[in-house]
Amino acid sequence: MIRASGTLYSKNSTIRMLGKQISASVFWQNNEARKAVDEIAEARPYSFTIEAASDIFVLGYIFGKRAERARKKARAGA
Repeated sequence: MIRASGTLYSKNSTIRMLGKQISASVFWQNNEARKAVDEIAEARPYSFTIEAASDIFVLGYIFGKRAERARKKARAGA
């Protein structure tokens, strides 16, 4: 999913980083993750949005990739 340009994805550095991600497909095309998030949304109908869940999921993916790279770099340097 490519983000539409607009004011939402220019609010701060974290949200700008998310707005640049094409890896959002990791969320939107992952049926298992999407089903789990849909179940959470069903349990929280008035305080939850799928769009926010997508951003949080992608942010977790980014931090996970960073951690994975740091571990590989540490092992290579050892």
